[in-house]
Amino acid sequence: MTTLAEALFRVMFTYDCIGEEKIPAEGGVVIAAKHPSYLDPVLLSLQVSRPIRFMAWEGLFRVPLVGAVIRAFGAFPVDVRKGRGREAYARARALVTAGEAVGIFPEGKRSRTGWMEQALREGAARLALETGALLVPASITGAYRAWPHFQSLPEPARVRVRFHDPIDPAPYRSLPEAEALEGLLAELRRRVERSLLPGVKADLRTSVLYRTPPPWPRGYEAVPPLALAVALFWKTRSLTLVAPVYAYIAYLLLDHFVIPPSRLAKWVRNASPVLFLLAFGPYALRALGRPEVPAGGALAAVLLGALFPYIYEHGRTALGFVRGMVVAAGLELAALYVAPEGVGPHIALPLFAAAYAWDGRTVFWRYAVPVLGGYAIGVALLLRADVAAIAHALAGLLAWLLLRLFPLRPASPPVEELPASGLGLRL
Repeated sequence: MTTLAEALFRVMFTYDCIGEEKIPAEGGVVIAAKHPSYLDPVLLSLQVSRPIRFMAWEGLFRVPLVGAVIRAFGAFPVDVRKGRGREAYARARALVTAGEAVGIFPEGKRSRTGWMEQALREGAARLALETGALLVPASITGAYRAWPHFQSLPEPARVRVRFHDPIDPAPYRSLPEAEALEGLLAELRRRVERSLLPGVKADLRTSVLYRTPPPWPRGYEAVPPLALAVALFWKTRSLTLVAPVYAYIAYLLLDHFVIPPSRLAKWVRNASPVLFLLAFGPYALRALGRPEVPAGGALAAVLLGALFPYIYEHGRTALGFVRGMVVAAGLELAALYVAPEGVGPHIALPLFAAAYAWDGRTVFWRYAVPVLGGYAIGVALLLRADVAAIAHALAGLLAWLLLRLFPLRPASPPVEELPASGLGLRL
């Protein structure tokens, strides 16, 4: 179960963990974490070598799938109602005394804003104070965007877990209990919120961008299809054949004027040039008298797989990939006139995607680059492409080079500009 959960979480949520080495390798320790989502027990455990026994709200164990996953990761339930948590606290204390790592969410419930709640429960501080165990603060950014309290199901997002330097309770043990608990909680809050600021601001900026009106049709969205429509009509004199192009342009205008802004609407809009290319490309090639692409379904699946990681990427990077795919498709069309081989798109488009992922070190690039590059070479060998295939390889690499020389935006945004992520952003 844990292996399956880890694979699922790493694919659905681009996951990064920093500072896990700050958790002692052995001995009792208390991990006190920010609680932005239902996902937190799993997110905190994924990259930590020792098991963390989380004290989690009992209602969480009744959530389908989530309950089974957090049980597999060692969580145990606690009744968060006032005066009902003594049994769970006694169990947590026994675990820490026995040398285990216990995780507690001091907020006692999921955050309503992405920040730490104003009122923190004393359990984590008291546990560290009474047992003498180190108190390790942890912050989670991105999980509030993935699964906020008002949303029924999670969505893809970039998630980062950060473990901070441990707090030694020893200096506080000489203070009166109330003062010691207050001091520990204040230091815990200070360390967590210091790292939350950039992530919370990015979450807020993203939520605002999802509600902003979509842009007018961009140049790389509208100009290439219109140029293709002119070429098709010039050759065939068929209005029916070019109708899908004008339907696509109509969609871009409807998205700007009519379709309500939302995360899904922006994802579809920003990915639409690639989707249109995959859907209309085979008909356009046939009408222009170019060779038919064998195993077109396989090529479409590979390119959609190459597009998937950009759901999590910075907006400029994601839109740069889409624009580059449009450029690569145009150059590949020219290559099909120079070297008319149906295998050409199997070489040019995956090679561009591999080069772009490698150059930008994009999400999952360590997996994407060998898979895409291997696909292009493997298909060329399998379909026995001749030396003319070099023209198609050059088309894909030239598209990457042009994008490198003329990026969508300057490589370094202004310092005050906060990072924004995903195909859903209008940048």
